[in-house]
Amino acid sequence: MTYKDYIKEQMSLVEAAKFDNWVKPSTKDIELEYKIEYQMKPLKQLTNDAFPELEDFKKAVKAARVVEVTPSMDRKIQYRSGTKTKEQLLGLIRGYASYPEFRNEKTIDAIYQGFAYNKPMKMPFVVKFKNGDMRIMGGNTRMDVAFQMGINPKVLVIEVK
Repeated sequence: MTYKDYIKEQMSLVEAAKFDNWVKPSTKDIELEYKIEYQMKPLKQLTNDAFPELEDFKKAVKAARVVEVTPSMDRKIQYRSGTKTKEQLLGLIRGYASYPEFRNEKTIDAIYQGFAYNKPMKMPFVVKFKNGDMRIMGGNTRMDVAFQMGINPKVLVIEVK
């Protein structure tokens, strides 16, 4: 890497620290999260099937609070990976069923670039159980990249009633 490239990269990181372009997920995103992250993973059992129908989940997402997650709060969210570098993140995603077709180095780079250039970033989903425990549902990678770049992510906290 040349010195000029290094400076450019550092300037991007400074700009990323000013990032504030979190957006709520689209209806299509919500439907996908429900299918993949809720129905196909243990969340359905852990919530005693709190969202038996897609419409129940959509209502819960619509009522969800937007919360800015600090590093100390992040440590309380279960199943967060907390990677500290791009290399660690790549190591993590290589174990995903979606690797390399849907999740790969290019998709990770796009997330880093999105933060660097203040592009819209979908808010991750965090489920909050009746006892106060929280668990990541979707957006773990976005949260890791945000923290790596000094950004506190904004998430949707979905209450299980």
